Amino acid sequence: MACQSKKQTAIIQVSDNQISLNGTWNFIAANNLSEEKIILDKAVEWDTLSVPGNWDTTEKYATFKGKGYYQRKFSIPEDLQESQIRIQFGAVYQTSKVWLNGVLLGNHVGGYTPFEFNITPYINQNKENILVVLADNTYSRGAWWAWGGISRSVTLVKNQKVRMVRQHITAIPNFDDETVAFTISYKLENNDDRTVKVDLNSEILFQETAVLSKEHQVVLQSNSVQVSNISFTQKLSNFKLWDFNHPNLYQLKTALLVDKIEQDEQKDNFGVRKIEAKGEQLFLNNKPVKMNGFNRVHDHPKYGNTEPDELVQKDMLDIKSLGGVFSRLMHSPQAPNLLDFCDKIGYLIIEEIPVWGDDDPQTFKGNPLTKKWLSEMIERDYNHPSVVGWSVGNELRDSIKPWGKKTLTKSQLYYINSMLDHVDDLDKTRLKTYVSLTSYGKNTDQTNEPFEKLDLLCINSYGDAVKAAKSTHEKFPGKPIFVSEIGIKQIGPATEGELSAQLIDQLQILKTLPYVVGSSIWSYNDYRSDYKGTPASGFREWGVVNEKRAPKKAYQQIKKIYKN
Repeated sequence: MACQSKKQTAIIQVSDNQISLNGTWNFIAANNLSEEKIILDKAVEWDTLSVPGNWDTTEKYATFKGKGYYQRKFSIPEDLQESQIRIQFGAVYQTSKVWLNGVLLGNHVGGYTPFEFNITPYINQNKENILVVLADNTYSRGAWWAWGGISRSVTLVKNQKVRMVRQHITAIPNFDDETVAFTISYKLENNDDRTVKVDLNSEILFQETAVLSKEHQVVLQSNSVQVSNISFTQKLSNFKLWDFNHPNLYQLKTALLVDKIEQDEQKDNFGVRKIEAKGEQLFLNNKPVKMNGFNRVHDHPKYGNTEPDELVQKDMLDIKSLGGVFSRLMHSPQAPNLLDFCDKIGYLIIEEIPVWGDDDPQTFKGNPLTKKWLSEMIERDYNHPSVVGWSVGNELRDSIKPWGKKTLTKSQLYYINSMLDHVDDLDKTRLKTYVSLTSYGKNTDQTNEPFEKLDLLCINSYGDAVKAAKSTHEKFPGKPIFVSEIGIKQIGPATEGELSAQLIDQLQILKTLPYVVGSSIWSYNDYRSDYKGTPASGFREWGVVNEKRAPKKAYQQIKKIYKN
């Protein structure tokens, strides 16, 4: 006989076509229980947890690693019945499986990107539905804590048979002929058994006022997914540019109609801006820039990596107040609300997939999983003007060679180059990069380190960063260098933790090197870890603020360097 499930919160109508399943879910940590019993709710003693959330922010599950199962019961409102219904997950760490009413919908591997299932054939329209989600956080990369659970929102979405999967927009200024080149890419899905003619009516708005409209018609084949593009140019003088001082945002609003009846609508913010590497300099909107920043780990003792608005906004405003405007914040796709806020305040980001270190199992040529991670990240984040580059990995190196002679393995080099090709297939408007710890090594040259396909050379240094930058420039001249991580030993706990004199000197010298376009200190915040070298506190104390955001002496030191 099934145990009584605990009380759950009611579903929340977010909009006409969206229902939130966030709230209280049943939960069980179950490495050794039968999956079948859990799915069928047989003799299961459920606990409760909040979604979105991480189980390891609770005292009871603080150190649990493995399989956690979530259960949610819900009914469908009448206005969602007889529609196409999808369930969308913002992120589940790391490996997930989803069942609805005992039917396996599918699985997803990757803890930071969204996924969805069409549940129309499996949903009970007139009685209760039982949703079960497995989250397994066994897989871990890097020195940050592998927060387990459903860390982003869960949403039911109602669509008609024809829908817009996404719209991507590029708006690239040409400063020679003073125009803006626009391209809009529509990804459309038809779940009908008949071919339909789709009308797409798009408006570009600035501060809620329409400044431009475009119409586009597509013949959409039955039971298909198609991509259709339109391109056009406009006068540059009619648009305001987006940059770190003037983050002007436009909105693309598109209505999808079939037989003159609206079936779907999407709204996406974007910016008119151009990022490019020319020679050994980085240019934003045709002006050379040198920009510093901070790495930030998605970590907080109370919130884990769920990234609530109040934390994201406070952190990013603080980082900007310290002189930060550009960085690869972390080794994983960022939370959507963080990117939205960076769009609004003018903070530039390189996003990266979580491929890290000398023993990463993902580093082989044409890896379908890492291609999928890149595709999901770029598909989701394409419209964000704050995202100016994509990185395919961090600090890969040969684990066999001694430290002073480390280079990339052939497999790692093949991996990097194949992933850079994949990025190029998906987005040609942003910088392509990989973050190296070997580019300045004794045995490194252009035969065993990526170079030709990179727009920006990113290097990390926890020793002599000036020497590392100079050596990288000598071996790989003609391209800009960004010191994407810099540090010398852990800064230490609040409030006395401070930057070493050696690190201060290096940061000052790097500002004078013409081919170095900036540096980013590791890190803004302390973060939970069970990686080697972590202090007894359980937090790696590299931050200029601690895990609760209390500032250290290093806070004022780095502000003085980056603001001057």
